Amino acid sequence: MASRARAGETTAATIETDVLVVGAGPGGSSTAYHLAEQGVDVVMVDKASFPREKVCGDGLTPRGVRAIEEMGIDPADPGFTRVDGLRTYGVDGVVIDLEWPVLQGFPRTGLVRTRFEFDDLLAQRAVKAGATFLQRTEAVHPIMEGAWVVGGTIKNGDGREVRAKFVVAADGASSRFAGQAGVRRDETRPLGIAARRYYRLPRPQQTVLEAFVNLPDDATGGVMAGYGWIFPLADGTVNVGAGLLNSFTRFKEVSARKLLDQFVAQLPAEWGVTEENATSPVLSGPIPMGMNRQPLAVPGMLLVGDAGGVTNPFNGEGIAYAVETGQLAAELIADALHTGRPAIAQMYPLVLRERYAKYYFLGRQWVRMIGHPRFMGFAVKHGFPRQKLMRFLLLFMANLTDGKDGELRDRIMHAIVSMAPER
Repeated sequence: MASRARAGETTAATIETDVLVVGAGPGGSSTAYHLAEQGVDVVMVDKASFPREKVCGDGLTPRGVRAIEEMGIDPADPGFTRVDGLRTYGVDGVVIDLEWPVLQGFPRTGLVRTRFEFDDLLAQRAVKAGATFLQRTEAVHPIMEGAWVVGGTIKNGDGREVRAKFVVAADGASSRFAGQAGVRRDETRPLGIAARRYYRLPRPQQTVLEAFVNLPDDATGGVMAGYGWIFPLADGTVNVGAGLLNSFTRFKEVSARKLLDQFVAQLPAEWGVTEENATSPVLSGPIPMGMNRQPLAVPGMLLVGDAGGVTNPFNGEGIAYAVETGQLAAELIADALHTGRPAIAQMYPLVLRERYAKYYFLGRQWVRMIGHPRFMGFAVKHGFPRQKLMRFLLLFMANLTDGKDGELRDRIMHAIVSMAPER
């Protein structure tokens, strides 16, 4: 018979805990932190050794900043680069500068930090709160009792089990762990690909997130459904990347690496985005969007972050929603444990629908429309000169609003979202 042990006793054949969190990215660390803060016994496992690389733009809008502040992280930490707004490039040299809005519900700052540092920072916040973090430990498959997930088999040189009252799948875009419990990708919902590389440029650092929605589609003369970016980092380097949505008509013909090469080639030569100035290899990966994993919970297990496909389909922002969904999952699980009512945790998909479904429905329609290069080209060419309209749309796409209690623009956003179906 397997011996029993307290959480984190790595010599035991079986670990007993309240919650097993699979994956230590922003979603997993947020879940573990908020659970531990409420006195819940939690074990977080990740197959990597931290810090580790992660494909990402590394940028946080004010929504993401608010989310990490809820974890007690100080945006003034010198490891972060502060950005004061968004600069968006259209066609024909049109540029829009958007300062972050003054809102009651969000700080007026954005941040950039490599995921190499950022994810480690969040994981250590969870540990400081009381979570046990097992690195180089892969959750191989869930343990099932009937239809209920009751833990996971883990591997870090030997096979052991973690038995838990609840499990949270936070193992990223592939989420093989959740897949073994019956979770599947909804093929009708959007998926993106992206690639990024770090450079040290002769060009002065910009204090904004730069987004380029002018990626040309040579086959049609239109614009591809995606964008390129340049985000500044504290060490003087920049994150240069590009992403593309699968609604683009020739999506299967364009690799993430090819997309990044095409984006870099169109940048001004004097900016110095060249092979000689690169400081890292090119890395690429998928971006699941619009809650494109179903179901978002099975008995005993909840999905957060990329494992649940919760990235914003309007702008590809994932960190904020990973941290938010981790906090929501933690609150429900803690309530279920404290009251002895497991069904509370199974309300998680309903809570996500109430918070995101209408907005994400609109995002999915937008993704379908801009998938046609001629429409995307028309929208960029004729929309950008109307800068007042574009500033409103950029805020809408970043989901930055005080809702019905805010200013006129916020009330308009609220009205638009309220009219959308909740699905």
